[in-house]
Amino acid sequence: MKYIRVKKIFLYLKSKVKNFSYRKAFVFLVCLALSSFLWLLNSLEKHYTSKISVPVNYADFPKDRQLSGPLPHQFDLMVDAYGYTLLSYKLSLAFSPILLNVNELVDNEMGGMSKNRYVIYTENYKEEIEKQISSEIKILSIKPDSLVFNFSRIISKKIRVKPNLKLSFENQYSLNNEPITRPGSILVSGPANILDTLKFVSTSFHKYTKLSRSLGEDVTLQPIPGLKFEVNEVNLAIPVEQNTEVSFEVPIQVLNKPSDVSLKIFPGSVKVSCRIGLSKYKNLDYNTFRAFINYDKISLKEPKLSVVFESHANNVISVSYSPKEVEYILEHEK
Repeated sequence: MKYIRVKKIFLYLKSKVKNFSYRKAFVFLVCLALSSFLWLLNSLEKHYTSKISVPVNYADFPKDRQLSGPLPHQFDLMVDAYGYTLLSYKLSLAFSPILLNVNELVDNEMGGMSKNRYVIYTENYKEEIEKQISSEIKILSIKPDSLVFNFSRIISKKIRVKPNLKLSFENQYSLNNEPITRPGSILVSGPANILDTLKFVSTSFHKYTKLSRSLGEDVTLQPIPGLKFEVNEVNLAIPVEQNTEVSFEVPIQVLNKPSDVSLKIFPGSVKVSCRIGLSKYKNLDYNTFRAFINYDKISLKEPKLSVVFESHANNVISVSYSPKEVEYILEHEK
């Protein structure tokens, strides 16, 4: 019984001490928080030097010029401001972007767009940038310390349109003429340094298979960065026609033969086979085909001479000939 009373007294004293400890700790924490808050307020009332980064946007570029080089997307500023101003910036994570009017910068520094390269020193625009950021912040320095504007003169020029195609045909069919576009050339506007070397504008790539008739459809143009087209699509025409096979013979000529030598060749002509469109057949000029052997190539070790074949016919799809070699008999005349 005595043991139980002693235990109760011990538990009672322990609870009192514990409550006292909790109250003491709570009072300590409240005092610590209050003193820290007062210290922070006092600190925020002081001036500090700090580095901040601010995004930059550019507007109102010259209409007859195009930027041909990169510009920085942010300024790194060394600033002087009250602590609470800097804290406000840190809590908001970022300022609104600085907006720079390019036309005004060029006019102020260079007296207008008379050149293609301009260097603007950011030090000269600290006050304007301060107004856009905050009246409570003083800018000490800006990085980069200069902006370099590289411009290209904008011109317009007629440029040829080139079809970008891969074609295959049904048997006995082929192109009647080269694919064309309507219009065949378009007006392109852009920097002079690009247009001066531009030879053509391509259509977007198209693949057509097993063609057996002429085709016409609208296709888009392949964009080129920095350039503007007067139209974004053209009409593509692919003329297709049936073709036929033509066979004929071409006599073999002998080159460089001395006058006192008799040379007989067997056979004396080659058989030629070519494919040509039906519309071109009636205009085929057989004189544009030529076969010959060269006397200077004769060797006693070789009983045959190679036949060289040339074709200068227009619109012929394919040409083959035979034989590739001929036999010969060589005699010296008395």
